[in-house]
Amino acid sequence: MRTPSLSTIVVGLAIAPLLAQSPSAPTVNADRMRADLEFLGSPPLDGRASLTPGADAAAWFLATELRKAGLQPAAGDAYLQPFDLVPLRLDRDVSSVTLRHAGREDRVVPIAVAFPDPTREIAISGEVVFAGYGITAPEFGYDDYAGVDVRGKVVLVFDHEPQEDDPRSAFHGTGLTLHASTWTKTFNAQQHGAVAVLVVTEPVNTHRTAPRPPDRIGASPQALRSGELRIPRLTLPADAATTLLQGTGRTPADWQRAIDGSATPASHRLDGVTVTIRAVNGASGTRTSWNVVGLLPGTDPVLRDETVLVTSHYDHLGTQGGKLYPGANDNGSGTVAMVEVARLLAGRRLARSVLFVSFGSEEQLMLGSYHYVAHPLRPLATTRAVLNLDMVGRNEAHTPDSIGAYEITAGRSDQLNLVGASFSPDLAALLQRASSGAGLTLSDKFDRDSSMRTLFRCDHLPFLQKGVPAIWLFGGFHPGYHEPVDTVDRLDFDKLSRVVTLTVDAVTALASPSSPPPRFRYPHTQTTRP
Repeated sequence: MRTPSLSTIVVGLAIAPLLAQSPSAPTVNADRMRADLEFLGSPPLDGRASLTPGADAAAWFLATELRKAGLQPAAGDAYLQPFDLVPLRLDRDVSSVTLRHAGREDRVVPIAVAFPDPTREIAISGEVVFAGYGITAPEFGYDDYAGVDVRGKVVLVFDHEPQEDDPRSAFHGTGLTLHASTWTKTFNAQQHGAVAVLVVTEPVNTHRTAPRPPDRIGASPQALRSGELRIPRLTLPADAATTLLQGTGRTPADWQRAIDGSATPASHRLDGVTVTIRAVNGASGTRTSWNVVGLLPGTDPVLRDETVLVTSHYDHLGTQGGKLYPGANDNGSGTVAMVEVARLLAGRRLARSVLFVSFGSEEQLMLGSYHYVAHPLRPLATTRAVLNLDMVGRNEAHTPDSIGAYEITAGRSDQLNLVGASFSPDLAALLQRASSGAGLTLSDKFDRDSSMRTLFRCDHLPFLQKGVPAIWLFGGFHPGYHEPVDTVDRLDFDKLSRVVTLTVDAVTALASPSSPPPRFRYPHTQTTRP
């Protein structure tokens, strides 16, 4: 698919010119946001599922709106950054991991496979090394790869991280650090020379396992045609770890308790254990998705090379089972809020540059944002902060899988959550200062809870993994999340307007020459990245 020309975007989607606003006193326009949301959630856009005409129409509409707001193109002379995706459908009839140990063979069908190139079959054989949690964390004095050579080997690792239920844990107490992400584990194994990663759920855990409501679904899986991960990751059922580790005389739970009890790695080669991996993607065809990008250039001769990002994602779940999933809150709300912030800031002279990005294909595990950090339009080294807007138009309320995980105050329209705040106290403090003017109360409770894996569920994550301060502004989970009833009439436009005000004030402060750039910091340490 070819990138549509700007003239095509304008002719196809621009119905009326944006009314001129005074740059000296712009105000949030809730009616305008509602109109944008009604379009994004309308039946012709068909739920905006990635790689569908509805998602393409949403991207082109947003590109037009950023142009009309007065932003400059940021992908060369375009407002769209393309990236290639391949649909995924694991062929379970031919995909397997064959475990060879003690003269036996056991065939295991993987639960999921992350392909480094989904157009190619995975065919790997090798010895197995147990690498604990698969973590290298010098800031915590912990390294599962110390003393073991995994070059050319397949590594077996536990999900999550040590001591995650212990408030005294160096790994951010009962919260999570980036080391618990399977993406980080795979990249770390790759850096150490491994050829593949086998992941099993750690046997002692408090993951949320409540059944989903029948109308709650996920997106059809897709993968980047080419990303930063060059080795495969296969998620295996828990009993595969029992089979692989049985020659050690300990169960997987024994090994986990040994590591957690002393916060000391226990990695070792599994003598006489080899695996043969074969995985085939039963789907085919490369297609194009889009990130929508618009730039407000800075005015300071030096600081204009630095960037503040305001981000969202525009895709959702499409139509499934004859039901439309309009995604008004997830994430129509964050998308129209981002566009409104762009409109309000476009007439201002800010020292640092501000880049607005609405990512495509977030529901496929942040593929648009992972593409962006691998191919940034502005250098990540001078990207000072990321404010990600996602699900910001409703009040939180418990869903079946959140009950017992954390406390909420239902019905409070003044509450907003900051996810990832623990990695940049400077940025969190700036948002706290800005929140009073917007009439919002901010909470970091999701940074202190590992059971919902909230840290890993949105587009701020790839930036954190690159050491860029990034915070997800999040209204919280609620009934109707990933269901057909996530409709425009359920949104609180007063709350949405206050989120826009908060973001405008925070970006204005971040782009000011008097504001020092926030620093990235690992939780519970003083280790920072410039």
